[in-house]
Amino acid sequence: MHDIKKEEDTIAAIATPLGPGGIGIVRVSGPLSIRLFRSILRPAKTPKEIQSHRLYYGWVLDPQRDAVVDEVLAVVMKAPHSYTREDVLEIQCHSGPAILRRILEIVIGQGVRLAEPGEFTKRAFLNGRIDLTQAEAVLDLSLACADMAGQLAIKQLQGQFSSRIEEIHNAIKEAMATLEVAIDYPDEDIEIISESQLRELLVTRGRNPLSALIEAFEKGKIYRDGAKVLIIGRPNVGKSSLLNAMACEDRAIVTSIPGTTRDTIEKDINLEGILVKLIDTAGVRRDPDPIETIGIERIREKAGLAQAALWILDLSRPLSTEDIEVLEVLGNHIKTDKILMVFNKIDKVHSWKSLAGKRASEIYSRLPKMAGGTWAGISALTGEGLASLSVLMIKKLLDGGLAEPPNIMPNLRQKESLEKARRAIDRAIDGLSHGISPDLISIDLRDAISALGKITGDNITDEVLDHIFSHFCLGK
Repeated sequence: MHDIKKEEDTIAAIATPLGPGGIGIVRVSGPLSIRLFRSILRPAKTPKEIQSHRLYYGWVLDPQRDAVVDEVLAVVMKAPHSYTREDVLEIQCHSGPAILRRILEIVIGQGVRLAEPGEFTKRAFLNGRIDLTQAEAVLDLSLACADMAGQLAIKQLQGQFSSRIEEIHNAIKEAMATLEVAIDYPDEDIEIISESQLRELLVTRGRNPLSALIEAFEKGKIYRDGAKVLIIGRPNVGKSSLLNAMACEDRAIVTSIPGTTRDTIEKDINLEGILVKLIDTAGVRRDPDPIETIGIERIREKAGLAQAALWILDLSRPLSTEDIEVLEVLGNHIKTDKILMVFNKIDKVHSWKSLAGKRASEIYSRLPKMAGGTWAGISALTGEGLASLSVLMIKKLLDGGLAEPPNIMPNLRQKESLEKARRAIDRAIDGLSHGISPDLISIDLRDAISALGKITGDNITDEVLDHIFSHFCLGK
């Protein structure tokens, strides 16, 4: 049971990140919101009645000292037309941390308590404004660092996932209604739909849509979480130069001295709407010094977490044994088909495409496992070939194609419930095929509905709710 008394409290939090910025917001939700407007705000023009969704210009006062704290804009959003479906007050002030904390202290001094992480969104869920899939989409939007992750979260916030779950839920209820007739009237020759039609209903409108949603989880992971890509190669082939070129900034130190990069250097970039973390690594060579040895061990650690690797080769110099030995450092951490050969310094070579083709053939003969692999030619100095490299990199990460992202992107919690629902429907379909009694099949279908309810929040424990909303920031 939810703590009803706790949910009736008025809560407050700073809703914007602390630090320099154009504006800071203190958010309040609950029955004391309108009273707070009257007690701590002095509008430039005192309204006879506080209107909902209207900005008021004025000042925040410290009631104990009768002193002005800040010049602000304030808005009241009256229930139920607010984010939480409660009375809400938002105070837009200057963004200085001291100002924000002082206003929050004044608010709390009026009988308001500090909100818990995610409590505003939790109240929106508990008050029926959004379901749990939409609440989790709010968190995804807050954390989205790339375009595609944000777009997919918006679709979920708009209710596309909820609608798909409702369609599956309705199909299961339709099947249960047919079974209930067989359970209630076992001796009557009553048949709404045939057994084969019932089985078809559960397959086409139950199991198949569930399977598609589970598959969307796997396809959507790269859009949600992004990907890590290692940049590997022997010293002075241009790994750090490539990182700087793709990041459009001097993130890594570049010199002609071998072994400049001793540790891994990371930079996030946005490729085709996907967040890609490029990881520049220490150059791999024979007889490394002790610091370089540590750097090489770091490569192995990062390789275990990476989804792909860029193997950088200097096209202006002959292929060396050191170039080949670079791949040995990766071990079995990255599959061969996830390694992209990149020939750098094409600006120093005439007819570079012809030479790169010959060099690739030489590599295939020495490393048969790389035969037929993709390669790219670039100049980290001039930027030539970087656009093509970006496309090839995304293809590697997406298993060969620039596929359209899924319309729905379940998270791990939701995927586990989808799998439970599918297993329950599979049991029901199998039971129909083997003539199992309708009451036992009905139990399986109820299990499926229960699993779906955990996704939308219709059937969920307080402990799970607390866990979900604990991942939110304060003020959201």
